[in-house]
Amino acid sequence: MRKVVFFSVMVLTSVLLAACGGAAEPADTTSPQPVNIVLSTNPNPAAVGDVEIMFTITDANGNPIEGAKVDVNAEHPAMAGMGMSGQATEQSGGTYSIKANFSDSGDWKLTVYVRKDDLDYKEDIELKIQ
Repeated sequence: MRKVVFFSVMVLTSVLLAACGGAAEPADTTSPQPVNIVLSTNPNPAAVGDVEIMFTITDANGNPIEGAKVDVNAEHPAMAGMGMSGQATEQSGGTYSIKANFSDSGDWKLTVYVRKDDLDYKEDIELKIQ
C-alpha cells in the first residue's frame, strides 16, 4: 500500500510541476524589414481619375531613406493589360510621390522598387480605387 501511495504522490507531483512550468517561448527568427513604406493618396480615399500617390520610405531604424530611385508599377489584376509605371519624384524627408490616372475602380496592385547604393528592395502594396 505504501508503494502505491508513494507512486501516486510522485505522479501527482510530476503532473503539477509540468503544469506550472510554461513552455519555452520560441525565439524570434524574423529580422526587421530593411525598408518600410507607408502609402498615402491625394485624394484620400483614392478615386477613379488623377491621384497623387505618396510613399514615405524609412529604413529598419525608422530613418528616412533619401536619394533613392523609386520606381512604381501599377496593375489591375482583374483587368489583364491594364497598368502603368513610372518613377516617383523625391519630395523631402524620405517622401516620394508620383501622379497616376486610374481609369477603373477596384483593387490595384502597386509594386514599389527602392534602389540606393547596395539597397535593392521590392514591395507589393494593395491600393483600392473607388
